Amino acid sequence: MMRITAVRERTVQLAAATRNASIGFGAMTASALCIETDGMRDGRPLVGLAFDSIGRYGHGGLLRERFIPRLLAADPSRYDDGNGGIDPHRAWDVVMTDEKAGGHGERCGAVGLIDAALWDLVAKHRDEPLWRTLARDDGVSASARIALYASGGHYRDADDVPALCDDVRRAIGKGHHRFKIKIGGAPLMDDMARIDAVLDILGPGMTLAVDGNGMFSRDRTMEYLDALKGRPLAWIEEPVHPLDFDLHREIAALSPLPLATGENLFSRDDARNLLRHGGLRADRDRLQFDISLSYGIVEYRRILDEMRAQGWDRARCAPHAGHLFAAHGVAGLGLGLAEVAMDDRSLFGRITAGLPLHDGVATLPDAPGTGFEACPAYADIFGELLN
Repeated sequence: MMRITAVRERTVQLAAATRNASIGFGAMTASALCIETDGMRDGRPLVGLAFDSIGRYGHGGLLRERFIPRLLAADPSRYDDGNGGIDPHRAWDVVMTDEKAGGHGERCGAVGLIDAALWDLVAKHRDEPLWRTLARDDGVSASARIALYASGGHYRDADDVPALCDDVRRAIGKGHHRFKIKIGGAPLMDDMARIDAVLDILGPGMTLAVDGNGMFSRDRTMEYLDALKGRPLAWIEEPVHPLDFDLHREIAALSPLPLATGENLFSRDDARNLLRHGGLRADRDRLQFDISLSYGIVEYRRILDEMRAQGWDRARCAPHAGHLFAAHGVAGLGLGLAEVAMDDRSLFGRITAGLPLHDGVATLPDAPGTGFEACPAYADIFGELLN
């Protein structure tokens, strides 16, 4: 039976001179994690890797104080899969020992990192890409080819619109067809100028979505919806506070535009309440629960069960995150759309920069696991953990 022998984590700086309507990214951090085992691959210990999502900072304190010690202290029989490997579902139960229901806070991101590293381990142990492991376990028909949208359009303090247009042109040149930019961090007329400048660049079959990052009041939302009604937008994302389900229901009843939300909800409990009370429309709106920040694949499958129970197709899911783990989740779980960073010079953008891309469709690597080892940012993220 395979034993976990070491778990290492580090905080990675993501500092960038950009902002959205809600936060600036000048001090942003994320966590990287390595789980080492006594299993062997190519003459070396089998290692699982995970990297954080963006927007919630690193989870080092919780990992060091609670979750890593529980995993290391557990007898391997508690997470054994019965076939010489590790069962992420059983390991998830170990990590969540003595954690109360509800009150999810920041622990969901810490647990999600461990979950992601364990799934990377499982796929490597099976000598197959993670998306194939997930598809087989989930019983879905899956493909390495997934639809992407390029997310960016953050505000700059100087030359904002020209810089935004340059970003979009570069992304088009690399094969992107779907785009999302920020709104709500500038006056309405300035935001409309940004939107129209991008729409003027897009060719036939290309689409644009906009993201308010949950910062609009009811009145400001109505003002934007009125201004946007003549624009061919794919969706408006998080126009209002992510936990104001009453206001979501009101906006959904009034807006012909598709809505997208869920990236700041991190559990099946949250998903259940949104779907029950948020008034979202299963025929057009998108759900963006972040796999990594929502306790990982183990909990995300529970979210998918909840969606099915409430009449939603998993193809309506477009998980927030923008890197390889989420992309494998989209492919392996049969979800609708993956997010990647528009700027492939940023750390997050470099993670997916190597994916072959044509007409907005990417092909995931066939290498075992998540494939971090082959991404351009591998050494910057994991080098200190593996040396």
